[in-house]
Amino acid sequence: MVKKDKKLLTFVILFLLLVFVIALNLYLYNKATTSQNFGVVEIRGFGTINISKEENITFRPTEILINCTSDEDCTWMITNCCKEESGAEWQCLNKNSYIDCKSKLVLCPNISVPRPEADCKCINNTCSGFVFIVTQ
Repeated sequence: MVKKDKKLLTFVILFLLLVFVIALNLYLYNKATTSQNFGVVEIRGFGTINISKEENITFRPTEILINCTSDEDCTWMITNCCKEESGAEWQCLNKNSYIDCKSKLVLCPNISVPRPEADCKCINNTCSGFVFIVTQ
């Protein structure tokens, strides 16, 4: 009977730990906003820390545009904030698109992904990296 109780207790503890981790992730995900607070710390004397000022830094949000009126509006852009030599994800977008890489911590694979060779053009008022040829 004692063995069953230990197994049940272990299961309950692991289940509660899992629920806690999921709840914490949901809380942190919902709390994430485009503005972050940073405290400026001033150190006086030995071991004394006074927080003297708090600044609110706001980041411009990502804005992905795919609409276009001419081929000049479109270009290949990196959408995952990684460099070309470290796992870039390319997408044919309007050149006025903005990808926010300043407020994110990004993990990039150590593989080279060069800029696509396909043309990035405006097709039916949408930036497209692939041209489909229809034959009749």
